[in-house]
Amino acid sequence: MIRFGSKIELMVDEYLIAEKNNLAFRYQTPKDHGCVIPFRAPWEGLGSLGMTIFEDKDNIKCYYRGFPSHQSDESERQTSCLSTSNDGLHFTPYPVNTIPFDGATENNIIRMDMFCHNFAPFYDTNPNCKPDEQYKAIGGILTHGGIFVFASPDGIHWKQLTDTPVITKGVFDSMNMAFWDPADGLYHCYSRYWYSSDRDYETSKPCFGGCRAIQSCTSEDFIHWSAPVENQYLEGYPVDELYTNAARPVPGAEHIMLSIPMRFHPSRKKFPEYDGNDYGSDGISDAILMTSRDGVHWDRSVKDAWLSGGVEEDREWTQRNFITAGGIIERDDKFFFYVQKHYMWDDCGIWAYSVPKYRLMSLYADGEGGSFTTKPLHFESDTISLNYRTSAYGYIRVTVRDMDGNTIYASDEIYGNELSHTLTVEGLAEKDGTLLIEMKEANLFAIGAEMKKSNP
Repeated sequence: MIRFGSKIELMVDEYLIAEKNNLAFRYQTPKDHGCVIPFRAPWEGLGSLGMTIFEDKDNIKCYYRGFPSHQSDESERQTSCLSTSNDGLHFTPYPVNTIPFDGATENNIIRMDMFCHNFAPFYDTNPNCKPDEQYKAIGGILTHGGIFVFASPDGIHWKQLTDTPVITKGVFDSMNMAFWDPADGLYHCYSRYWYSSDRDYETSKPCFGGCRAIQSCTSEDFIHWSAPVENQYLEGYPVDELYTNAARPVPGAEHIMLSIPMRFHPSRKKFPEYDGNDYGSDGISDAILMTSRDGVHWDRSVKDAWLSGGVEEDREWTQRNFITAGGIIERDDKFFFYVQKHYMWDDCGIWAYSVPKYRLMSLYADGEGGSFTTKPLHFESDTISLNYRTSAYGYIRVTVRDMDGNTIYASDEIYGNELSHTLTVEGLAEKDGTLLIEMKEANLFAIGAEMKKSNP
């Protein structure tokens, strides 16, 4: 019996569905807002990438790696940089002005060392968080021994919390992510390892073939972490190279985890003449979207790319593009995502994309119509809210049935394009039953609790 009505349930998996007919999952196409953070400073460079973004009590903060020319993964000249914004579209380099780069201290560098290869801060919303550790971060790769943990009172000045790595099984040489999950009251860390049917898992070194993959650990105190658990997928899902993870709970629906990995095809090369600016040149990439309700088992209800190279966009068809930042920003009833593109080109930077709130993907019915029936539900409210879009001829119709199949309520045809359309069924709260959702030329993005408008 699924408790229904107090949470927003996204149409991203089969969680609510007992049976469906002539419906398919479909991505919501994100809107491209263009480049919002260009990497042009000498301490940034063509290889700058690896972003985390969040909103604290002051503003929106975006941290990213600066990778000046001809550095290595272990270089002490890698930087971690900070830009801030109030609206999510206009960013300004934050004037830290304390760490010299080539003799000048006027810059937005918060640290410069080998950990900056994948230094990933986040704002800790754990209610028991110490005031001087409100900001936390992870960083480190296998040659460092693994992942180390850090804390800061202000997001600028950082201290290392342990002398030794806290997670050692994995490869880690891409942007690993950590965050506090309010749904289970634990810290989560998602990192890269090497998947192979023949590998040494103690070091995660590839033996014969294999691919980049994602694992996770959890912690109660950010210091002591569980052993890594490999991401699990439904049988029949493709085994793709997943280079990064960008994992976070969905704002307002934190019981659902979202991950937007960069999917890498290492053997393809669209342009034979491309040299990668001396940093390797093979491979092309895109971004996929997947979700989880326990942080381990992941659904890819839509199995193609969420973001991929555009028409005549040659620089989106070379090696590492579409690296999505960890973090989702809410503004003007939109979810904003931030994506690195044009890696190793002179216009490398961070692009902003957006979708209307909760519109990550939908259940879609074409002109022939379709329907689904839910699993048994325990209704916690007298209201049922829908986030939906139809055509002029399309509709959604909602029927509430008791456990014997008798109709309690049947709506009129619902049509239009609304982020929250609320139906009221008197006396429904605390009853058990099911829903029949009939659709035609319609997308249903979310259902359940009221999806209130956010403040700009």
